[in-house]
Amino acid sequence: MKTYLRTPEMRDKYQIHLDTGVLDRGCIICEREPLECYKYWKVIENHFPYDRIASLHNMLVPMRHVTEEELTKEEYQELLQIKKNHTDQYHYIIEAANHSKSIPQHFHLHLIVAK
Repeated sequence: MKTYLRTPEMRDKYQIHLDTGVLDRGCIICEREPLECYKYWKVIENHFPYDRIASLHNMLVPMRHVTEEELTKEEYQELLQIKKNHTDQYHYIIEAANHSKSIPQHFHLHLIVAK
């Protein structure tokens, strides 16, 4: 039995959004306005949150459109600092497994406040 982090309603809403071909028209992560900015990273709202488990679900993304392997040393160092010092308001930082990533070409981490 497969377990989902989104409710059936949110999964349907997300699928309808994907069916519009939005991922073929550019990177929706790059276009998203930041809630918070760092030098190399930004925090953005997740419009399709893991609402089964989260009361708040944002994402931490590099400013540049890169995979994890393409992060520079400076970007990675800042990521470690953000995780260490600036994520007190979240309970979990989650990274999807490679086969589960819907936007694998833009590295991102999920910032979760659990229900």
